[in-house]
Amino acid sequence: MLSDPVYGEEFDVVVNELTDQYVAGEVQGRERDQMERYFFASPARREKLRMAAALKERQHAAVSKRWLPSRELRIAATVLIIVGLTFGIWWALKGGESELDKGLRALQSAYGEQRPLEARVSALPYSHFSSTRGSKADEQAKAELRRAELHLAQAVKDKPTPEAHHVLGKVYLAQGKFDEAIREFEQSLSGNQNQAQVYNDLGVAWMQKGDFNRSLDSFNKALQLDGNLLEALFNRALCYEKQSRFEEAKADWTAYLKRDSTSPWAEEARQHLNTSSANP
Repeated sequence: MLSDPVYGEEFDVVVNELTDQYVAGEVQGRERDQMERYFFASPARREKLRMAAALKERQHAAVSKRWLPSRELRIAATVLIIVGLTFGIWWALKGGESELDKGLRALQSAYGEQRPLEARVSALPYSHFSSTRGSKADEQAKAELRRAELHLAQAVKDKPTPEAHHVLGKVYLAQGKFDEAIREFEQSLSGNQNQAQVYNDLGVAWMQKGDFNRSLDSFNKALQLDGNLLEALFNRALCYEKQSRFEEAKADWTAYLKRDSTSPWAEEARQHLNTSSANP
């Protein structure tokens, strides 16, 4: 039978399959003992067994090398896991985003497309001034300001810090609630007198109410505390202009443009400088 080529080929296939099953551990107990005593008794089959076992080991090593990350990657992954867990614990203990943070985010969003005041409110991004009311952008800004007011009122209630009073005052300022804004700014200053930005925003509120003397006092105080506060210099120039004190306005607009000549605020300052220069 072994001399028959077809039978011999089938016999070799069976031998290979049995050898692979043995190496894979699929043959156990009495059958495994019998294979070791009789099936692998010949040197040829022991050699075949050795080669099959060696091939399986190489395949296992290749798969392990392919899927196991390098030492550097394992270290990096461990660091990322530790950082992630640390941040998660910190965030949980902190209680997530605070009411103050939510209010700040809503206030900045309200200033995204247009600003309701010509003057500069401290630490807010640039957006063009628009006196138009009732537009879609205006309605969206009002909704964001209302959301900011709710968050910040809660922040002041929970923890009435000078910062919380200041930011709530900025929301009132943007809403046109100038008396409420002044109250919040003064509350903030009662906790810390050395806040140039708060004095700037207080000056804006007084200017919107038409009290230019108090407005100028506040802008001057802001610049005394921080001579580089561009918002206060911009607003003082605007305040002079509104009083038709064009020479003083021109001096401040010129000084402003020496410090800021490229921003969108600078373009507005140039327009105001041209207005002041055109008046005696």
